[in-house]
Amino acid sequence: MEGLKFQKMWEAADTFVFDIDTGSILPIMQSLPQVASFGDKHFLFFYTKGIGAAYYEEADMKRAAEAGLRDFSERAFAEKYFNEIKELLINETALYARLEGMDFCSLSNDELRKILQESVDVVVKNFGYYLASQPQCVSLIEKRIQEQLAAVVQEDDVIEAFTLLSTPTTINKIRREERDWLTLLLHFKHGLLSSEQKDDLLERHYRSYFLLNAADGHEPWSREYFQHKSAEDASMSTTDIESQMVTLDRLLQNMERQKQEYIREHTIPQSIVDDCNLLASIGHWRLEMRFVWMPGYYYDKFILQEVAHRFSVEPDLIRFATISEILHLFDGRSLQTSELEKRADTFLFVIDEGVSTVHGGDEARKVFGEYVPALDLSNIRELKGNIAMKGRVHAKALVYQWGENMQEKLATADGDFILVAGQTRPQLMPLIVKSKGIVTDEGGITSHAAIVSRELKIPCVIGTKHATQIIKTGDMIILDADNGLVVIER
Repeated sequence: MEGLKFQKMWEAADTFVFDIDTGSILPIMQSLPQVASFGDKHFLFFYTKGIGAAYYEEADMKRAAEAGLRDFSERAFAEKYFNEIKELLINETALYARLEGMDFCSLSNDELRKILQESVDVVVKNFGYYLASQPQCVSLIEKRIQEQLAAVVQEDDVIEAFTLLSTPTTINKIRREERDWLTLLLHFKHGLLSSEQKDDLLERHYRSYFLLNAADGHEPWSREYFQHKSAEDASMSTTDIESQMVTLDRLLQNMERQKQEYIREHTIPQSIVDDCNLLASIGHWRLEMRFVWMPGYYYDKFILQEVAHRFSVEPDLIRFATISEILHLFDGRSLQTSELEKRADTFLFVIDEGVSTVHGGDEARKVFGEYVPALDLSNIRELKGNIAMKGRVHAKALVYQWGENMQEKLATADGDFILVAGQTRPQLMPLIVKSKGIVTDEGGITSHAAIVSRELKIPCVIGTKHATQIIKTGDMIILDADNGLVVIER
């Protein structure tokens, strides 16, 4: 414990011991070292009153950066990494298709245990790949690119060149769903389709994309959702539909064209282009992985409900048990309700020198305070971060804390605002598209905030560490993304 320095890297709302065990603890200790040439020796996840945060140790982050540079610099490693992700996502999607029609009540104990273990294993494996490309793992690749660009372009243009050349131009699942939906509407407009044929097309779209909304813990889209959406969009003209399709298609096409023109005009060496393409691919597949592993928790919820029913455990408490504790129920052991109740209020997961422990209640708060002393942030009025998209904007802050209702937050937005969040995720897109800029506590150049800010061409500063703890909704702030600064006017 002595000499360790931890840094908060990401936050999440309504997390559970089961989720963190399968989504962080087991991947860090098991699957990450199989994917990459490093594994974190230390890790903290502290959860209290509905909000959790992950903390990484600074020496581990340095080793992760060195390993990331070493691993991804090998072409064979990068090709294998991306190919295995593609295969894994196919297998996960196939598993979810099986789980969707499964009656867990009818399974024997052995069958129920096996399907729970299978579901957990695929999430743990997925997270190994996800953790191998975290911001700290690619930080030295980013540094190398920027140093090489400094020898090719003007100093003031380095960040702009870097953000442009490393932006993904491969269509992601969100955009695919939007494009396929517009295509569906055109079929409805142009085709002489029977009601059965229309229902069949809607069903196919539902089957392909209903889990997309579960990518951040929400309920999947229902058939009724798409039926209602179809009725609402029926008033759209063919011209409007085709115009939206062209806009979507041109978004990535224009970005790719800008890249190629910049490369030609500035004679960017192929080595720099290759590194930027690597970062773009990492950013793309990190986002694609989110769309697949999060729905796994949706199905696990139903599996765990059946486990709770069979072994007389409170359904609301079973997810505060580790996967090992849950699997031991099948061996005749029991869960301590009092301990689960403590964890439901507050829990701390610790990895220390490769050994994991979980604490609940007052003990969790005490141990966390020993690892991470409280900071006095009261006098900070200027925050420094990393530039994701250059630009400058002056507006009110709208601070989003995980666990808040996004739609309610959107309804309170009055006039121009800058979105301030721990990190952004796909579920925040309604807020993001209305914002004039983005500020995040965490994130790297491959993060969601970095990618969408470049798509939308709005200023963005990431990695400020404490923005959501210092800035209040309604504060007037200057987002100076040309210099990576956020200034609070009070």
